[in-house]
Amino acid sequence: MWFDNFNKGNCKNCYACVRVCPVNAIEIKNEQARIIGERCIVCDECSRACPQKHKIVSSELPIVKHYLKNKEKVVASIAPSFAAVFGVNSHKFPTVLKHLGFTYVEETLIGAPPIIKEYFKYINKDDNKNYITTLCPSIINLVEKHYPDLIPNLIPSITAFACHGRYIKEKYGKDTKVVFIGPCLGKKDEGRFEESVDAVITLEELKRWFEQENIKWEEFEESSFDAVSHYNKVFPFISENTGYISDNTHKKDVVPVDGIEDCIKTIEAIRNNRISNVLFDMSFCHDGCIRGSGIDDDGLSTYERQQNILNYSKTYKEKYGDKIDHSYDDILFNIDLSKIFESKYVPLKEPSEEELKEILKSMGKFARMDEINCKACGYKTCRDKAKAVFNGYADTSMCLPYMRQIAENKAKVILRATPNLIGIVDKELCVVEFNSAAQRFFHVSNEEAKGIPVIMYLDDDKFQQVRDNRKNLLRERIYLDDYNSTLIQNIIWLEENQMYIWIAEDITKEVNKESELQQMKIDSINMAQDVINNQMMVAQEIASLMGETTAETKVTLTKLKKLIEEEGKHNEVLY
Repeated sequence: MWFDNFNKGNCKNCYACVRVCPVNAIEIKNEQARIIGERCIVCDECSRACPQKHKIVSSELPIVKHYLKNKEKVVASIAPSFAAVFGVNSHKFPTVLKHLGFTYVEETLIGAPPIIKEYFKYINKDDNKNYITTLCPSIINLVEKHYPDLIPNLIPSITAFACHGRYIKEKYGKDTKVVFIGPCLGKKDEGRFEESVDAVITLEELKRWFEQENIKWEEFEESSFDAVSHYNKVFPFISENTGYISDNTHKKDVVPVDGIEDCIKTIEAIRNNRISNVLFDMSFCHDGCIRGSGIDDDGLSTYERQQNILNYSKTYKEKYGDKIDHSYDDILFNIDLSKIFESKYVPLKEPSEEELKEILKSMGKFARMDEINCKACGYKTCRDKAKAVFNGYADTSMCLPYMRQIAENKAKVILRATPNLIGIVDKELCVVEFNSAAQRFFHVSNEEAKGIPVIMYLDDDKFQQVRDNRKNLLRERIYLDDYNSTLIQNIIWLEENQMYIWIAEDITKEVNKESELQQMKIDSINMAQDVINNQMMVAQEIASLMGETTAETKVTLTKLKKLIEEEGKHNEVLY
């Protein structure tokens, strides 16, 4: 296939590629994105949307360098949109390529006239049918893989790219290596099935190659292409090519269509018989080939790229207009232009209504009102997503509202279940939320507490100190007079979220219980003292008989009293 797949380590489960793919040709399995080859139309929207800027293109540049290193006869076929990228240096383009080792450099446009002539046949058909031009490989893939019933509407002709490749093989010999250089990733896919083209590299790859070779444009002279087309060099402009076709007498309207949405809507309209007797000149890229998938984003506007081509075209005629050679026409117009398009449609398995409902339930969609069709997962509707799950192309975890709901529910369960008092306080020291335990403690509902200054419940100086000192407060014992309660509190400042988390444990019962226990101990001490005193009184009366026993009792009871007193002091330290 023309692509590598997404790097496993770089895939971040953002689903950006899924959302932009116009034909749902991305599957997510085990949190990893993968291109579905049988559905992909090679438009490169996924690669452009990838936040990791992951390039999924398999480069054929090493193949080209191998040809050049082996001193083989290599001819470059250059798409006219090259001038949109290289601007004022465009006239030096042939010189630089020959410096790199190319034997000849020709314009791809040489292959355009026979194709346009073929289109005229369909423009003048009196059959009330709609036809679609077949210059754009993504359009061809779209029809073959997703709208196979419209294959009869495709003009069965090869592209200028293929026509020129066949011309080069006839002109220079079958052993000649043909390298197409253009603005389109789809040509890499088309090149796999075209024997006359040995390698395809994009203008972006070529630009990077020039940088690697440290090409200094000021060191090179201007030169002409080895074969120059008399066809209009503004071919990459959407509508310019259409205008050229429709300048002639025709029986059908000729309408340019560009961009993903318009192309798909137009194809849907053709399928539903809402349009008749029109030839559509389609380009999947918005603004045509000057915005091709094989051109990097250099910051230039569409207008600037158009001006680059217009300026190049004008000055080229002035410099080399007399060098246009028509000697290739004999070869060119004898090339077989026919192309057979075949259905590559792989239908999805259709789940039953019951199976669909079960999948929807697994994503938290129990009723129609739950199917919010937010498109966050990349599918138009929740049911489309469920069908993708059924076919193994998607995971239920891709439903972001559902996963958020699960996360929030888990958090709410934890907050509701914990006996700790938990509060969220904003940087303005106002309450954002209390959990259930905190609401019960402060005798307030969340709605009533929200937005109330925290000082109404707690000492706000403690919060401010935590933020100012950047040091969290942990396990501080406090007593709240208004609630006659003792708490162990923690105050944590979250810098990233700009809010405080307050977590407290109500130890009032334990403190009260300990106080009761301490009182019992004090009462016991007093009782022990009374016993000692009574014993001493009795001892005086029967000293002669019980002297030793009384002394031992006094010592024992005194030790008990001291032990109780020391334990009480120890507990005071702890609390």
